[in-house]
Amino acid sequence: MSFCTAINCMDGRVQLPVINYMQERYDVPFVDMITDPGPNKILADQADEGVVGSILKRIDISVHKHKSTAIAIVGHVDCAGNPSTYEEQLVHLEKSFAFLTARYPDVQVIALWVDEEWKVSDVEF
Repeated sequence: MSFCTAINCMDGRVQLPVINYMQERYDVPFVDMITDPGPNKILADQADEGVVGSILKRIDISVHKHKSTAIAIVGHVDCAGNPSTYEEQLVHLEKSFAFLTARYPDVQVIALWVDEEWKVSDVEF
């Protein structure tokens, strides 16, 4: 079985677009979804050690037990958990991306943005 991982907002509007994008991009049948409100801000700020630790524990299971081939950190428009501007969310995505890349050097890490039409696109740094 092939897996990849998405660290996504709990917002139901972004679940299927991200799952579909990851399945197509990585040609995998399964996407492990790690959800929290505004996870790009959570991982960027790292202010709540308990929540960050919980996210990392779930990523570890996906990477080590499911052999996930990629990790995506996701931000989206109209996020209740991270009600920041687009520009601020890009900063959060970049910090989260750097954190995850350092933590999981053997796994491809990407950043994704989901826009107002629920279209998923890559964010390049």
